[in-house]
Amino acid sequence: MRTAKFWLGTVLAGALALGYGCGSNAENPTPQEAPQQDPDAGVVLTLTDAQIARVLQVANEGEVMLGQYAVPLATDPDIRAFNEDMVTKHTAVKQRLDALIAAEGITPEDSALSLQLQTEVQQLMQVLQGPNAPAAGAALDLALISAQINAHARTAFIGDSLLTSQVANTALAQELISEREAVQMHINEATDLQSELVIPSTEP
Repeated sequence: MRTAKFWLGTVLAGALALGYGCGSNAENPTPQEAPQQDPDAGVVLTLTDAQIARVLQVANEGEVMLGQYAVPLATDPDIRAFNEDMVTKHTAVKQRLDALIAAEGITPEDSALSLQLQTEVQQLMQVLQGPNAPAAGAALDLALISAQINAHARTAFIGDSLLTSQVANTALAQELISEREAVQMHINEATDLQSELVIPSTEP
């Protein structure tokens, strides 16, 4: 028996390294979005509150999507329960966020970052459904929980490196803090679950 963490080191690691894909706006950036280059390369994106609100919406939508996909496939009861919890909690957070931005008069606006986050989740789903993905059992459970860690880690990184320092609206800033705390709790829970998963060795 061996602890099965190979998915984070192979396919999902590639998804985590996807980058923001903001180069498409580099030649003709809008005043609100300049410089719109990859923060992973050391250049900070400039985002408005409307764009930050949309990033938060997309992050929650992606984590709900992953949970909905995982629930009927997970065989480990704890993995299934975690994903059910992610659907419930991130749906509630999205509803709370929507109510807040409506009350504050903020109209969410897509940016290169929010669009790239949507693309990343879709690519992650494609990996989970692809020919190299485990068909069932413990290996699939591992892939499902690793996908949640991947998505939450990306949200945490974006919040810490971009959103917190740029948000101007006080209520939105407080919401961002609340969501960041919740995301960290989810990362900790998922990491604990991941560390407990074991699959049979393929070695003779």
